[in-house]
Amino acid sequence: MDDGDLAGLIERVKSGDEAAIRDLIQRFESDVRTIVRVRLPQSLRSQFDSMDFVQAVWQSVLTKDGQDLGRFTTARHFRGFLEGVARNKVYEEFRRRTRTRKYSVQREEPLYVRRGDREMPREVAASDPSPSQDAQARDRFAQLVAGRSPQEKEVVDLRLQGLTFEEIAAQTGLNERSVRRIIEAIRQRMEARKWR
Repeated sequence: MDDGDLAGLIERVKSGDEAAIRDLIQRFESDVRTIVRVRLPQSLRSQFDSMDFVQAVWQSVLTKDGQDLGRFTTARHFRGFLEGVARNKVYEEFRRRTRTRKYSVQREEPLYVRRGDREMPREVAASDPSPSQDAQARDRFAQLVAGRSPQEKEVVDLRLQGLTFEEIAAQTGLNERSVRRIIEAIRQRMEARKWR
């Protein structure tokens, strides 16, 4: 693309011409995709498609920096700018994932492991309670609601299922304040027994 064509195209993009925006993206997308693929660390390749970053680059260029597009006088200058934005997008995501414990790529493990000449699924710990934990929870529940009316037991059970006070009141026909009172009494019993 010659530099005169770029200036005209950018003016049309700045005016909001949809066809010009598509044309600009089409002309420079392969350059952006190439720099993303080159810069994308191996640890992120299983989590992202390079097009995720390409789209983020164009979103940034056409929304935040769209007013500044007129500063590019040559295709080479514009291509260098796009490459810088792409490099920064990849670096920011990599840094975010390696610095925060929640997204740390070093903590990830593959779902399959090689054993001899075969790939075997890795054993993954279930988030469900173990049978002994389940039995303990049922025992504690029985101790907490011992001596309570069937309606109070139902309130506690519904709360354990995750229902809100309003939902429990609607389902049981009790006043919301009564539901809160029942749950508060159970909470106090748990504290007295030092249960969490």
